[in-house]
Amino acid sequence: MVLEAWPALKARFKEVGSDWEPFVPPFRVVKPYRPKKAKENPSMELAFDYIPRRPLLADQRRQAFDGFRLSVPKDVAKAVEKFRSRQWGILKIISHSKGAVELARLNPALAFSLGNFQSLGTKISTVEEVVEISKRRQREIAGAFGFPVTEAAVKILAKISHECVTVEILLALRLAFLSDASMGVLSHMQKLNAGVLALVTDPDLLEACTPALLDEVAEAPAEKYQARAAESMRHTLQLLNTIDPAASKPKIQSLAKLHSMHMHAVLEFLKRQHYISGNPQLPAPPLPGTCDIEPILTTTALVEEGREQKNCVAVHAERIRDGTTFIYRVLRPERATLSIVKGEDGDWQIGELECRKNTKVSPQTRLAVESWLDQYAISG
Repeated sequence: MVLEAWPALKARFKEVGSDWEPFVPPFRVVKPYRPKKAKENPSMELAFDYIPRRPLLADQRRQAFDGFRLSVPKDVAKAVEKFRSRQWGILKIISHSKGAVELARLNPALAFSLGNFQSLGTKISTVEEVVEISKRRQREIAGAFGFPVTEAAVKILAKISHECVTVEILLALRLAFLSDASMGVLSHMQKLNAGVLALVTDPDLLEACTPALLDEVAEAPAEKYQARAAESMRHTLQLLNTIDPAASKPKIQSLAKLHSMHMHAVLEFLKRQHYISGNPQLPAPPLPGTCDIEPILTTTALVEEGREQKNCVAVHAERIRDGTTFIYRVLRPERATLSIVKGEDGDWQIGELECRKNTKVSPQTRLAVESWLDQYAISG
């Protein structure tokens, strides 16, 4: 892949035996500046010598992305760096429209829409049209992308942080604006992260939510980028419906209650369905393991991991078969269970990383896993 820096902003790729073709990079091209790490003392380096060192290729990749960022004007880089994916289109629009820089700061969802107009199913077909739209008032920009042409809609969109805006979220939100129940909740919430948006834009999940749960999800750091509560609730409701189709849908008051209900539903389902028989293979994981991070390759091993670690990791079997989630056993520096999922930028990232009974891992364990994942990252 070749990315030409600002202001050209051209991207091409080729495979072996084929010609160069233009493409739109879905991965992150402008990252926030990385703070320089203080040197660790010698004893710490010896204690954690198992942490894999960054290979030369990764160093070269990082230098290339840092060089790309240096080519971008500071105010533009600052406006775009917080978006976790699909920055390329936003950069292209900003290069043609100075007002788009301010829009990216004030209303990230609208700026993201401008930059990714081809993915949002509108009648807009050219960059020139988008540039003209970018010069209008925010409610008119919202209307161009299928949102209500109202100040209320603009205020709701402005609550969505750079980090969690995605094409999928915007498409779901466009439908949610048609629901009075969803609009009421969205207007009430002070902030909208990935977790809240996933709950509010799904009518079945919203019906099971309480204001207390939504407020808790809005403040939960783990819900900023990933909708973990929504995923857990969706699976819980599916299991409860399988166990007793006639049961009424619950109202969930807190994340702790959701976790408890999920664990109970999983155990009851496994008990009733005799979920594991024989030793069926799971799909091969996308990243090779190490002596400290081992992939789980069978459903038997998956269930055993859950029993040993006192967690409900076995519920991921279907997602592993779908290729959306993969599970690894972390052996050092401490025993933990790791799930990896593909991020919006195309890189595999940590989904969950927890010790026995879903307790928090140490910073050293998280660093070791992140260093391992970093070796296979696309972006810098």
